[in-house]
Amino acid sequence: MTRSNLSVGTDFRTNRRALLQLGLTSSVGLGLADLFRLRAYAAGAGGVKPAKVKSCIMIWLAGGPSHIDTFDPKPDATPDIRGEFKPIDTSVPGLKISELFPKMAKVMDKVTLIRSVTSPEAEHQRAAQHLMTGYRPTPAILYPDYGSVVAKLLEASRGAMPPYVSAPEAPFASSSGYLTPAFDPFTVGGDPNAEGFRVRDLTPPDSLTLARLKRRREMVRTLDGFAHDVAPTPLTSTRDQFTDKAYDLLTSSAAQQAFKMTDEPAALREKYGRNAVGQTLLLARRLVDAGVSFVTVNDRGQGQLGWDTHAQNFPTLKNTLVPSLDQGLSALITDLAERGKLNDTLIIMMGEFGRTPKINANAGRDHHGRANFALLAGAGMPAGAVIGRTDPKGDSPIDRPITPADLAATLYSAIGIDPNYQFETPDGRPIRLVDGGRAVKELVRI
Repeated sequence: MTRSNLSVGTDFRTNRRALLQLGLTSSVGLGLADLFRLRAYAAGAGGVKPAKVKSCIMIWLAGGPSHIDTFDPKPDATPDIRGEFKPIDTSVPGLKISELFPKMAKVMDKVTLIRSVTSPEAEHQRAAQHLMTGYRPTPAILYPDYGSVVAKLLEASRGAMPPYVSAPEAPFASSSGYLTPAFDPFTVGGDPNAEGFRVRDLTPPDSLTLARLKRRREMVRTLDGFAHDVAPTPLTSTRDQFTDKAYDLLTSSAAQQAFKMTDEPAALREKYGRNAVGQTLLLARRLVDAGVSFVTVNDRGQGQLGWDTHAQNFPTLKNTLVPSLDQGLSALITDLAERGKLNDTLIIMMGEFGRTPKINANAGRDHHGRANFALLAGAGMPAGAVIGRTDPKGDSPIDRPITPADLAATLYSAIGIDPNYQFETPDGRPIRLVDGGRAVKELVRI
């Protein structure tokens, strides 16, 4: 299914009369008001503790990065395993990472590194779903990803901005699952580094002036007045409130400012890097400043799965993928720390799996679920800590294996969400947020 920023999704089945009943503002973006209404109708209270952090930024390395060539180098392995890159010292005594990350090496004392993430999944879709939900995929049910859970449980306290935003596009395994499409991410689209960057479906067309927007809003209200024969429902009883919320978002100067990259000083934009990845990370910081609870930065490289380096792994990492990430991520961590907001924000970076220790015949590395890494920062995470380790070849964890369920329990606990909280599926079946995972005790503030 193609995901639209404003769509309520193909699973929301209705007829023409019901659409009129819902008061859709179709002339300014089909379904935006309905999206707010659906979220409020579907959202349930409970499961949320006093927030330990205000926001989460997840950096998704689509395709699965090589752990050996990034944050878990194996310099003592044979050449067909250790690869071309050398390890370098970091700001944490004794901790070495790949030479590809000289800027990150300087801020590793602000980072927690997990080197022992492990999963039985090694296919993109299934592995991504496993890492993004904490549940191993099953054909019986589609589980919601982290951002969708956060959107459902924390939306009421975060104001008018969308609670869950993905930029530039949502990862292909991202889904609200059984929660309904109302909790899919608002996708930004476009390139924040581009001249004249505008957010798709949030900025009205140039031909649609504020006066015309007001007239069309009044027309919707007038048409809605003819729907007297439709029995009220929880969705329609608050129709005006959520139409107003959609209108306010479209016309809100605060919302428009959150996406206005030109407001940032040129020097800071250069610090993040004048490229798509760097500017998207800067946009993520602006969005959490504006009150967005969960932002996914989908780093796809060139194509949908840029980190899927089956061939030419080494030049692709060195020349294309890593430089912009190294610059942008180090700038994000430093920026948040200098603003005194790093403890209020959880940063997590990962991909769907690591890659094989053995270099293949195409000078690449293949899928490898048994060994992976996750990098976390902020939210009171122990700065400079390293959790777990893999064997000398980087094939499997030999200390503190961390499953996707453990990672999910850790992330939810850090945000202030009880991992044992239960949602109900549309057929009334209770399902816990996390299936059997345990939060990594060193990483969760009590």
